[in-house]
Amino acid sequence: MKKLVLAAAATVALMPAANAADLAARTYTKAPVAPVAAVYDWTGFYIGGHIGGGWGDIRSTELAPGTNAFPTGTAFTAHHPSGFLGGVQGGYNWQASNNFVLGIEGEYTWSDLSGTSSTVSTVNGFVSTTTNKINDIAMVTGRLGYAAGNWLLYAKGGGAWGQGNSRGTGFLANGTLFETTSSSADRSGWVAGAGVEWGFAPNWSAKIEYNHIDFGSTNVAINTSRATTNFVRSSETIDLVKAGVNYRFNWGGSTVARY
Repeated sequence: MKKLVLAAAATVALMPAANAADLAARTYTKAPVAPVAAVYDWTGFYIGGHIGGGWGDIRSTELAPGTNAFPTGTAFTAHHPSGFLGGVQGGYNWQASNNFVLGIEGEYTWSDLSGTSSTVSTVNGFVSTTTNKINDIAMVTGRLGYAAGNWLLYAKGGGAWGQGNSRGTGFLANGTLFETTSSSADRSGWVAGAGVEWGFAPNWSAKIEYNHIDFGSTNVAINTSRATTNFVRSSETIDLVKAGVNYRFNWGGSTVARY
């Protein structure tokens, strides 16, 4: 009897240990990793393209010795060319730790800005009609901007160069064709502008930009079909609105992350 009691007691004592051994081992999981917040970095070389539209103001005044119909100092009717444009650009941005962005950019724009105007002589009724066309524009500018994540607000300014030409006709007061005219001019001046750029992917961005270009005044030779040449003093300003896309290389910069 005593042996039975001891055996029962031993069995009861071992039961909790056996039950604990039969339980499955508890599984442990690591705490979730905190999400990584991407920081858009504008530093790097980039290339891209743009399209848009523009309008201009061209004013001309007859220079000495003048002509029978348009004496020296005659102010011709202003031209207001307008039309479409498109081109390419490339440059480099450097983003400082305080989120200011410095850059330099060069661009070439082909343009189809043209406008026609007529001037009637107050001396003899001679009618001069000309069409001015702006063919292309090149710019080299510095850029200063502020980055707010993948948004960049910037201003720009620098030098601008352009090329244009004109074609015209001259009619006597009775409607008889008297001559045809032609001219071309290379211009240089300054440009100022501003824009906003949106980084929609690590290496891609889209922008909208406004530019004002002032080419100042220059002397232009007007060649006629009668083998004569007269001269005008011509001033020109242009305003452009452009939308573009840039691809930024990783040379000199990259998209980084912080925790």
